[in-house]
Amino acid sequence: MRICHGGEKTGPRVLALGTFDGVHRGHQELIRQGKLLAAETGALLRVCVFDRHPLEVLDPRAAPRLLQTAEERNRIFAALGADELRIIPFTRETAETEPEDFLKMLRSECDLKGIVVGWNYTFGRRGRGTAELLRKMGESQGFTVLIVPPVKTGAGEIISSTAIREKLARGDLAGARDMLGNPGSN
Repeated sequence: MRICHGGEKTGPRVLALGTFDGVHRGHQELIRQGKLLAAETGALLRVCVFDRHPLEVLDPRAAPRLLQTAEERNRIFAALGADELRIIPFTRETAETEPEDFLKMLRSECDLKGIVVGWNYTFGRRGRGTAELLRKMGESQGFTVLIVPPVKTGAGEIISSTAIREKLARGDLAGARDMLGNPGSN
């Protein structure tokens, strides 16, 4: 998996967007769907992540502990078949970027064929950008947007980084491990 930091124009890409602060089973499904869309469109799969959790800049006291190190996260992305990892610096300026401008920046770096996001994805200034806004932008700008629905445990719980942190706080290591999954097997 190639690491890219921007500034270069590349060929056809499908982008997987998310915070990915712990590459749990929901994130793994998102990457799998991105890989399928990339194959369908003759593109490479680029996973886009910020260099830090946004709350580290926006509200440091509320910033959660990450569930995996950057190295662990990157190994999982590679195991799931990501071709590239785009690391985006998160600053106050990034936080104030309008959703349309953020997408314009991503499009300037590749021939965008598609974007894959989770059902609750938000981006841009004050989280104004949503998965539905991306879908509308894709329709008007000629790229596919896949919105991955929530992935649930066998007991029906929605898998999320927050839910995993709650399980860890309660000492439910088995439940947290189940939500994190085994990236090579799901």
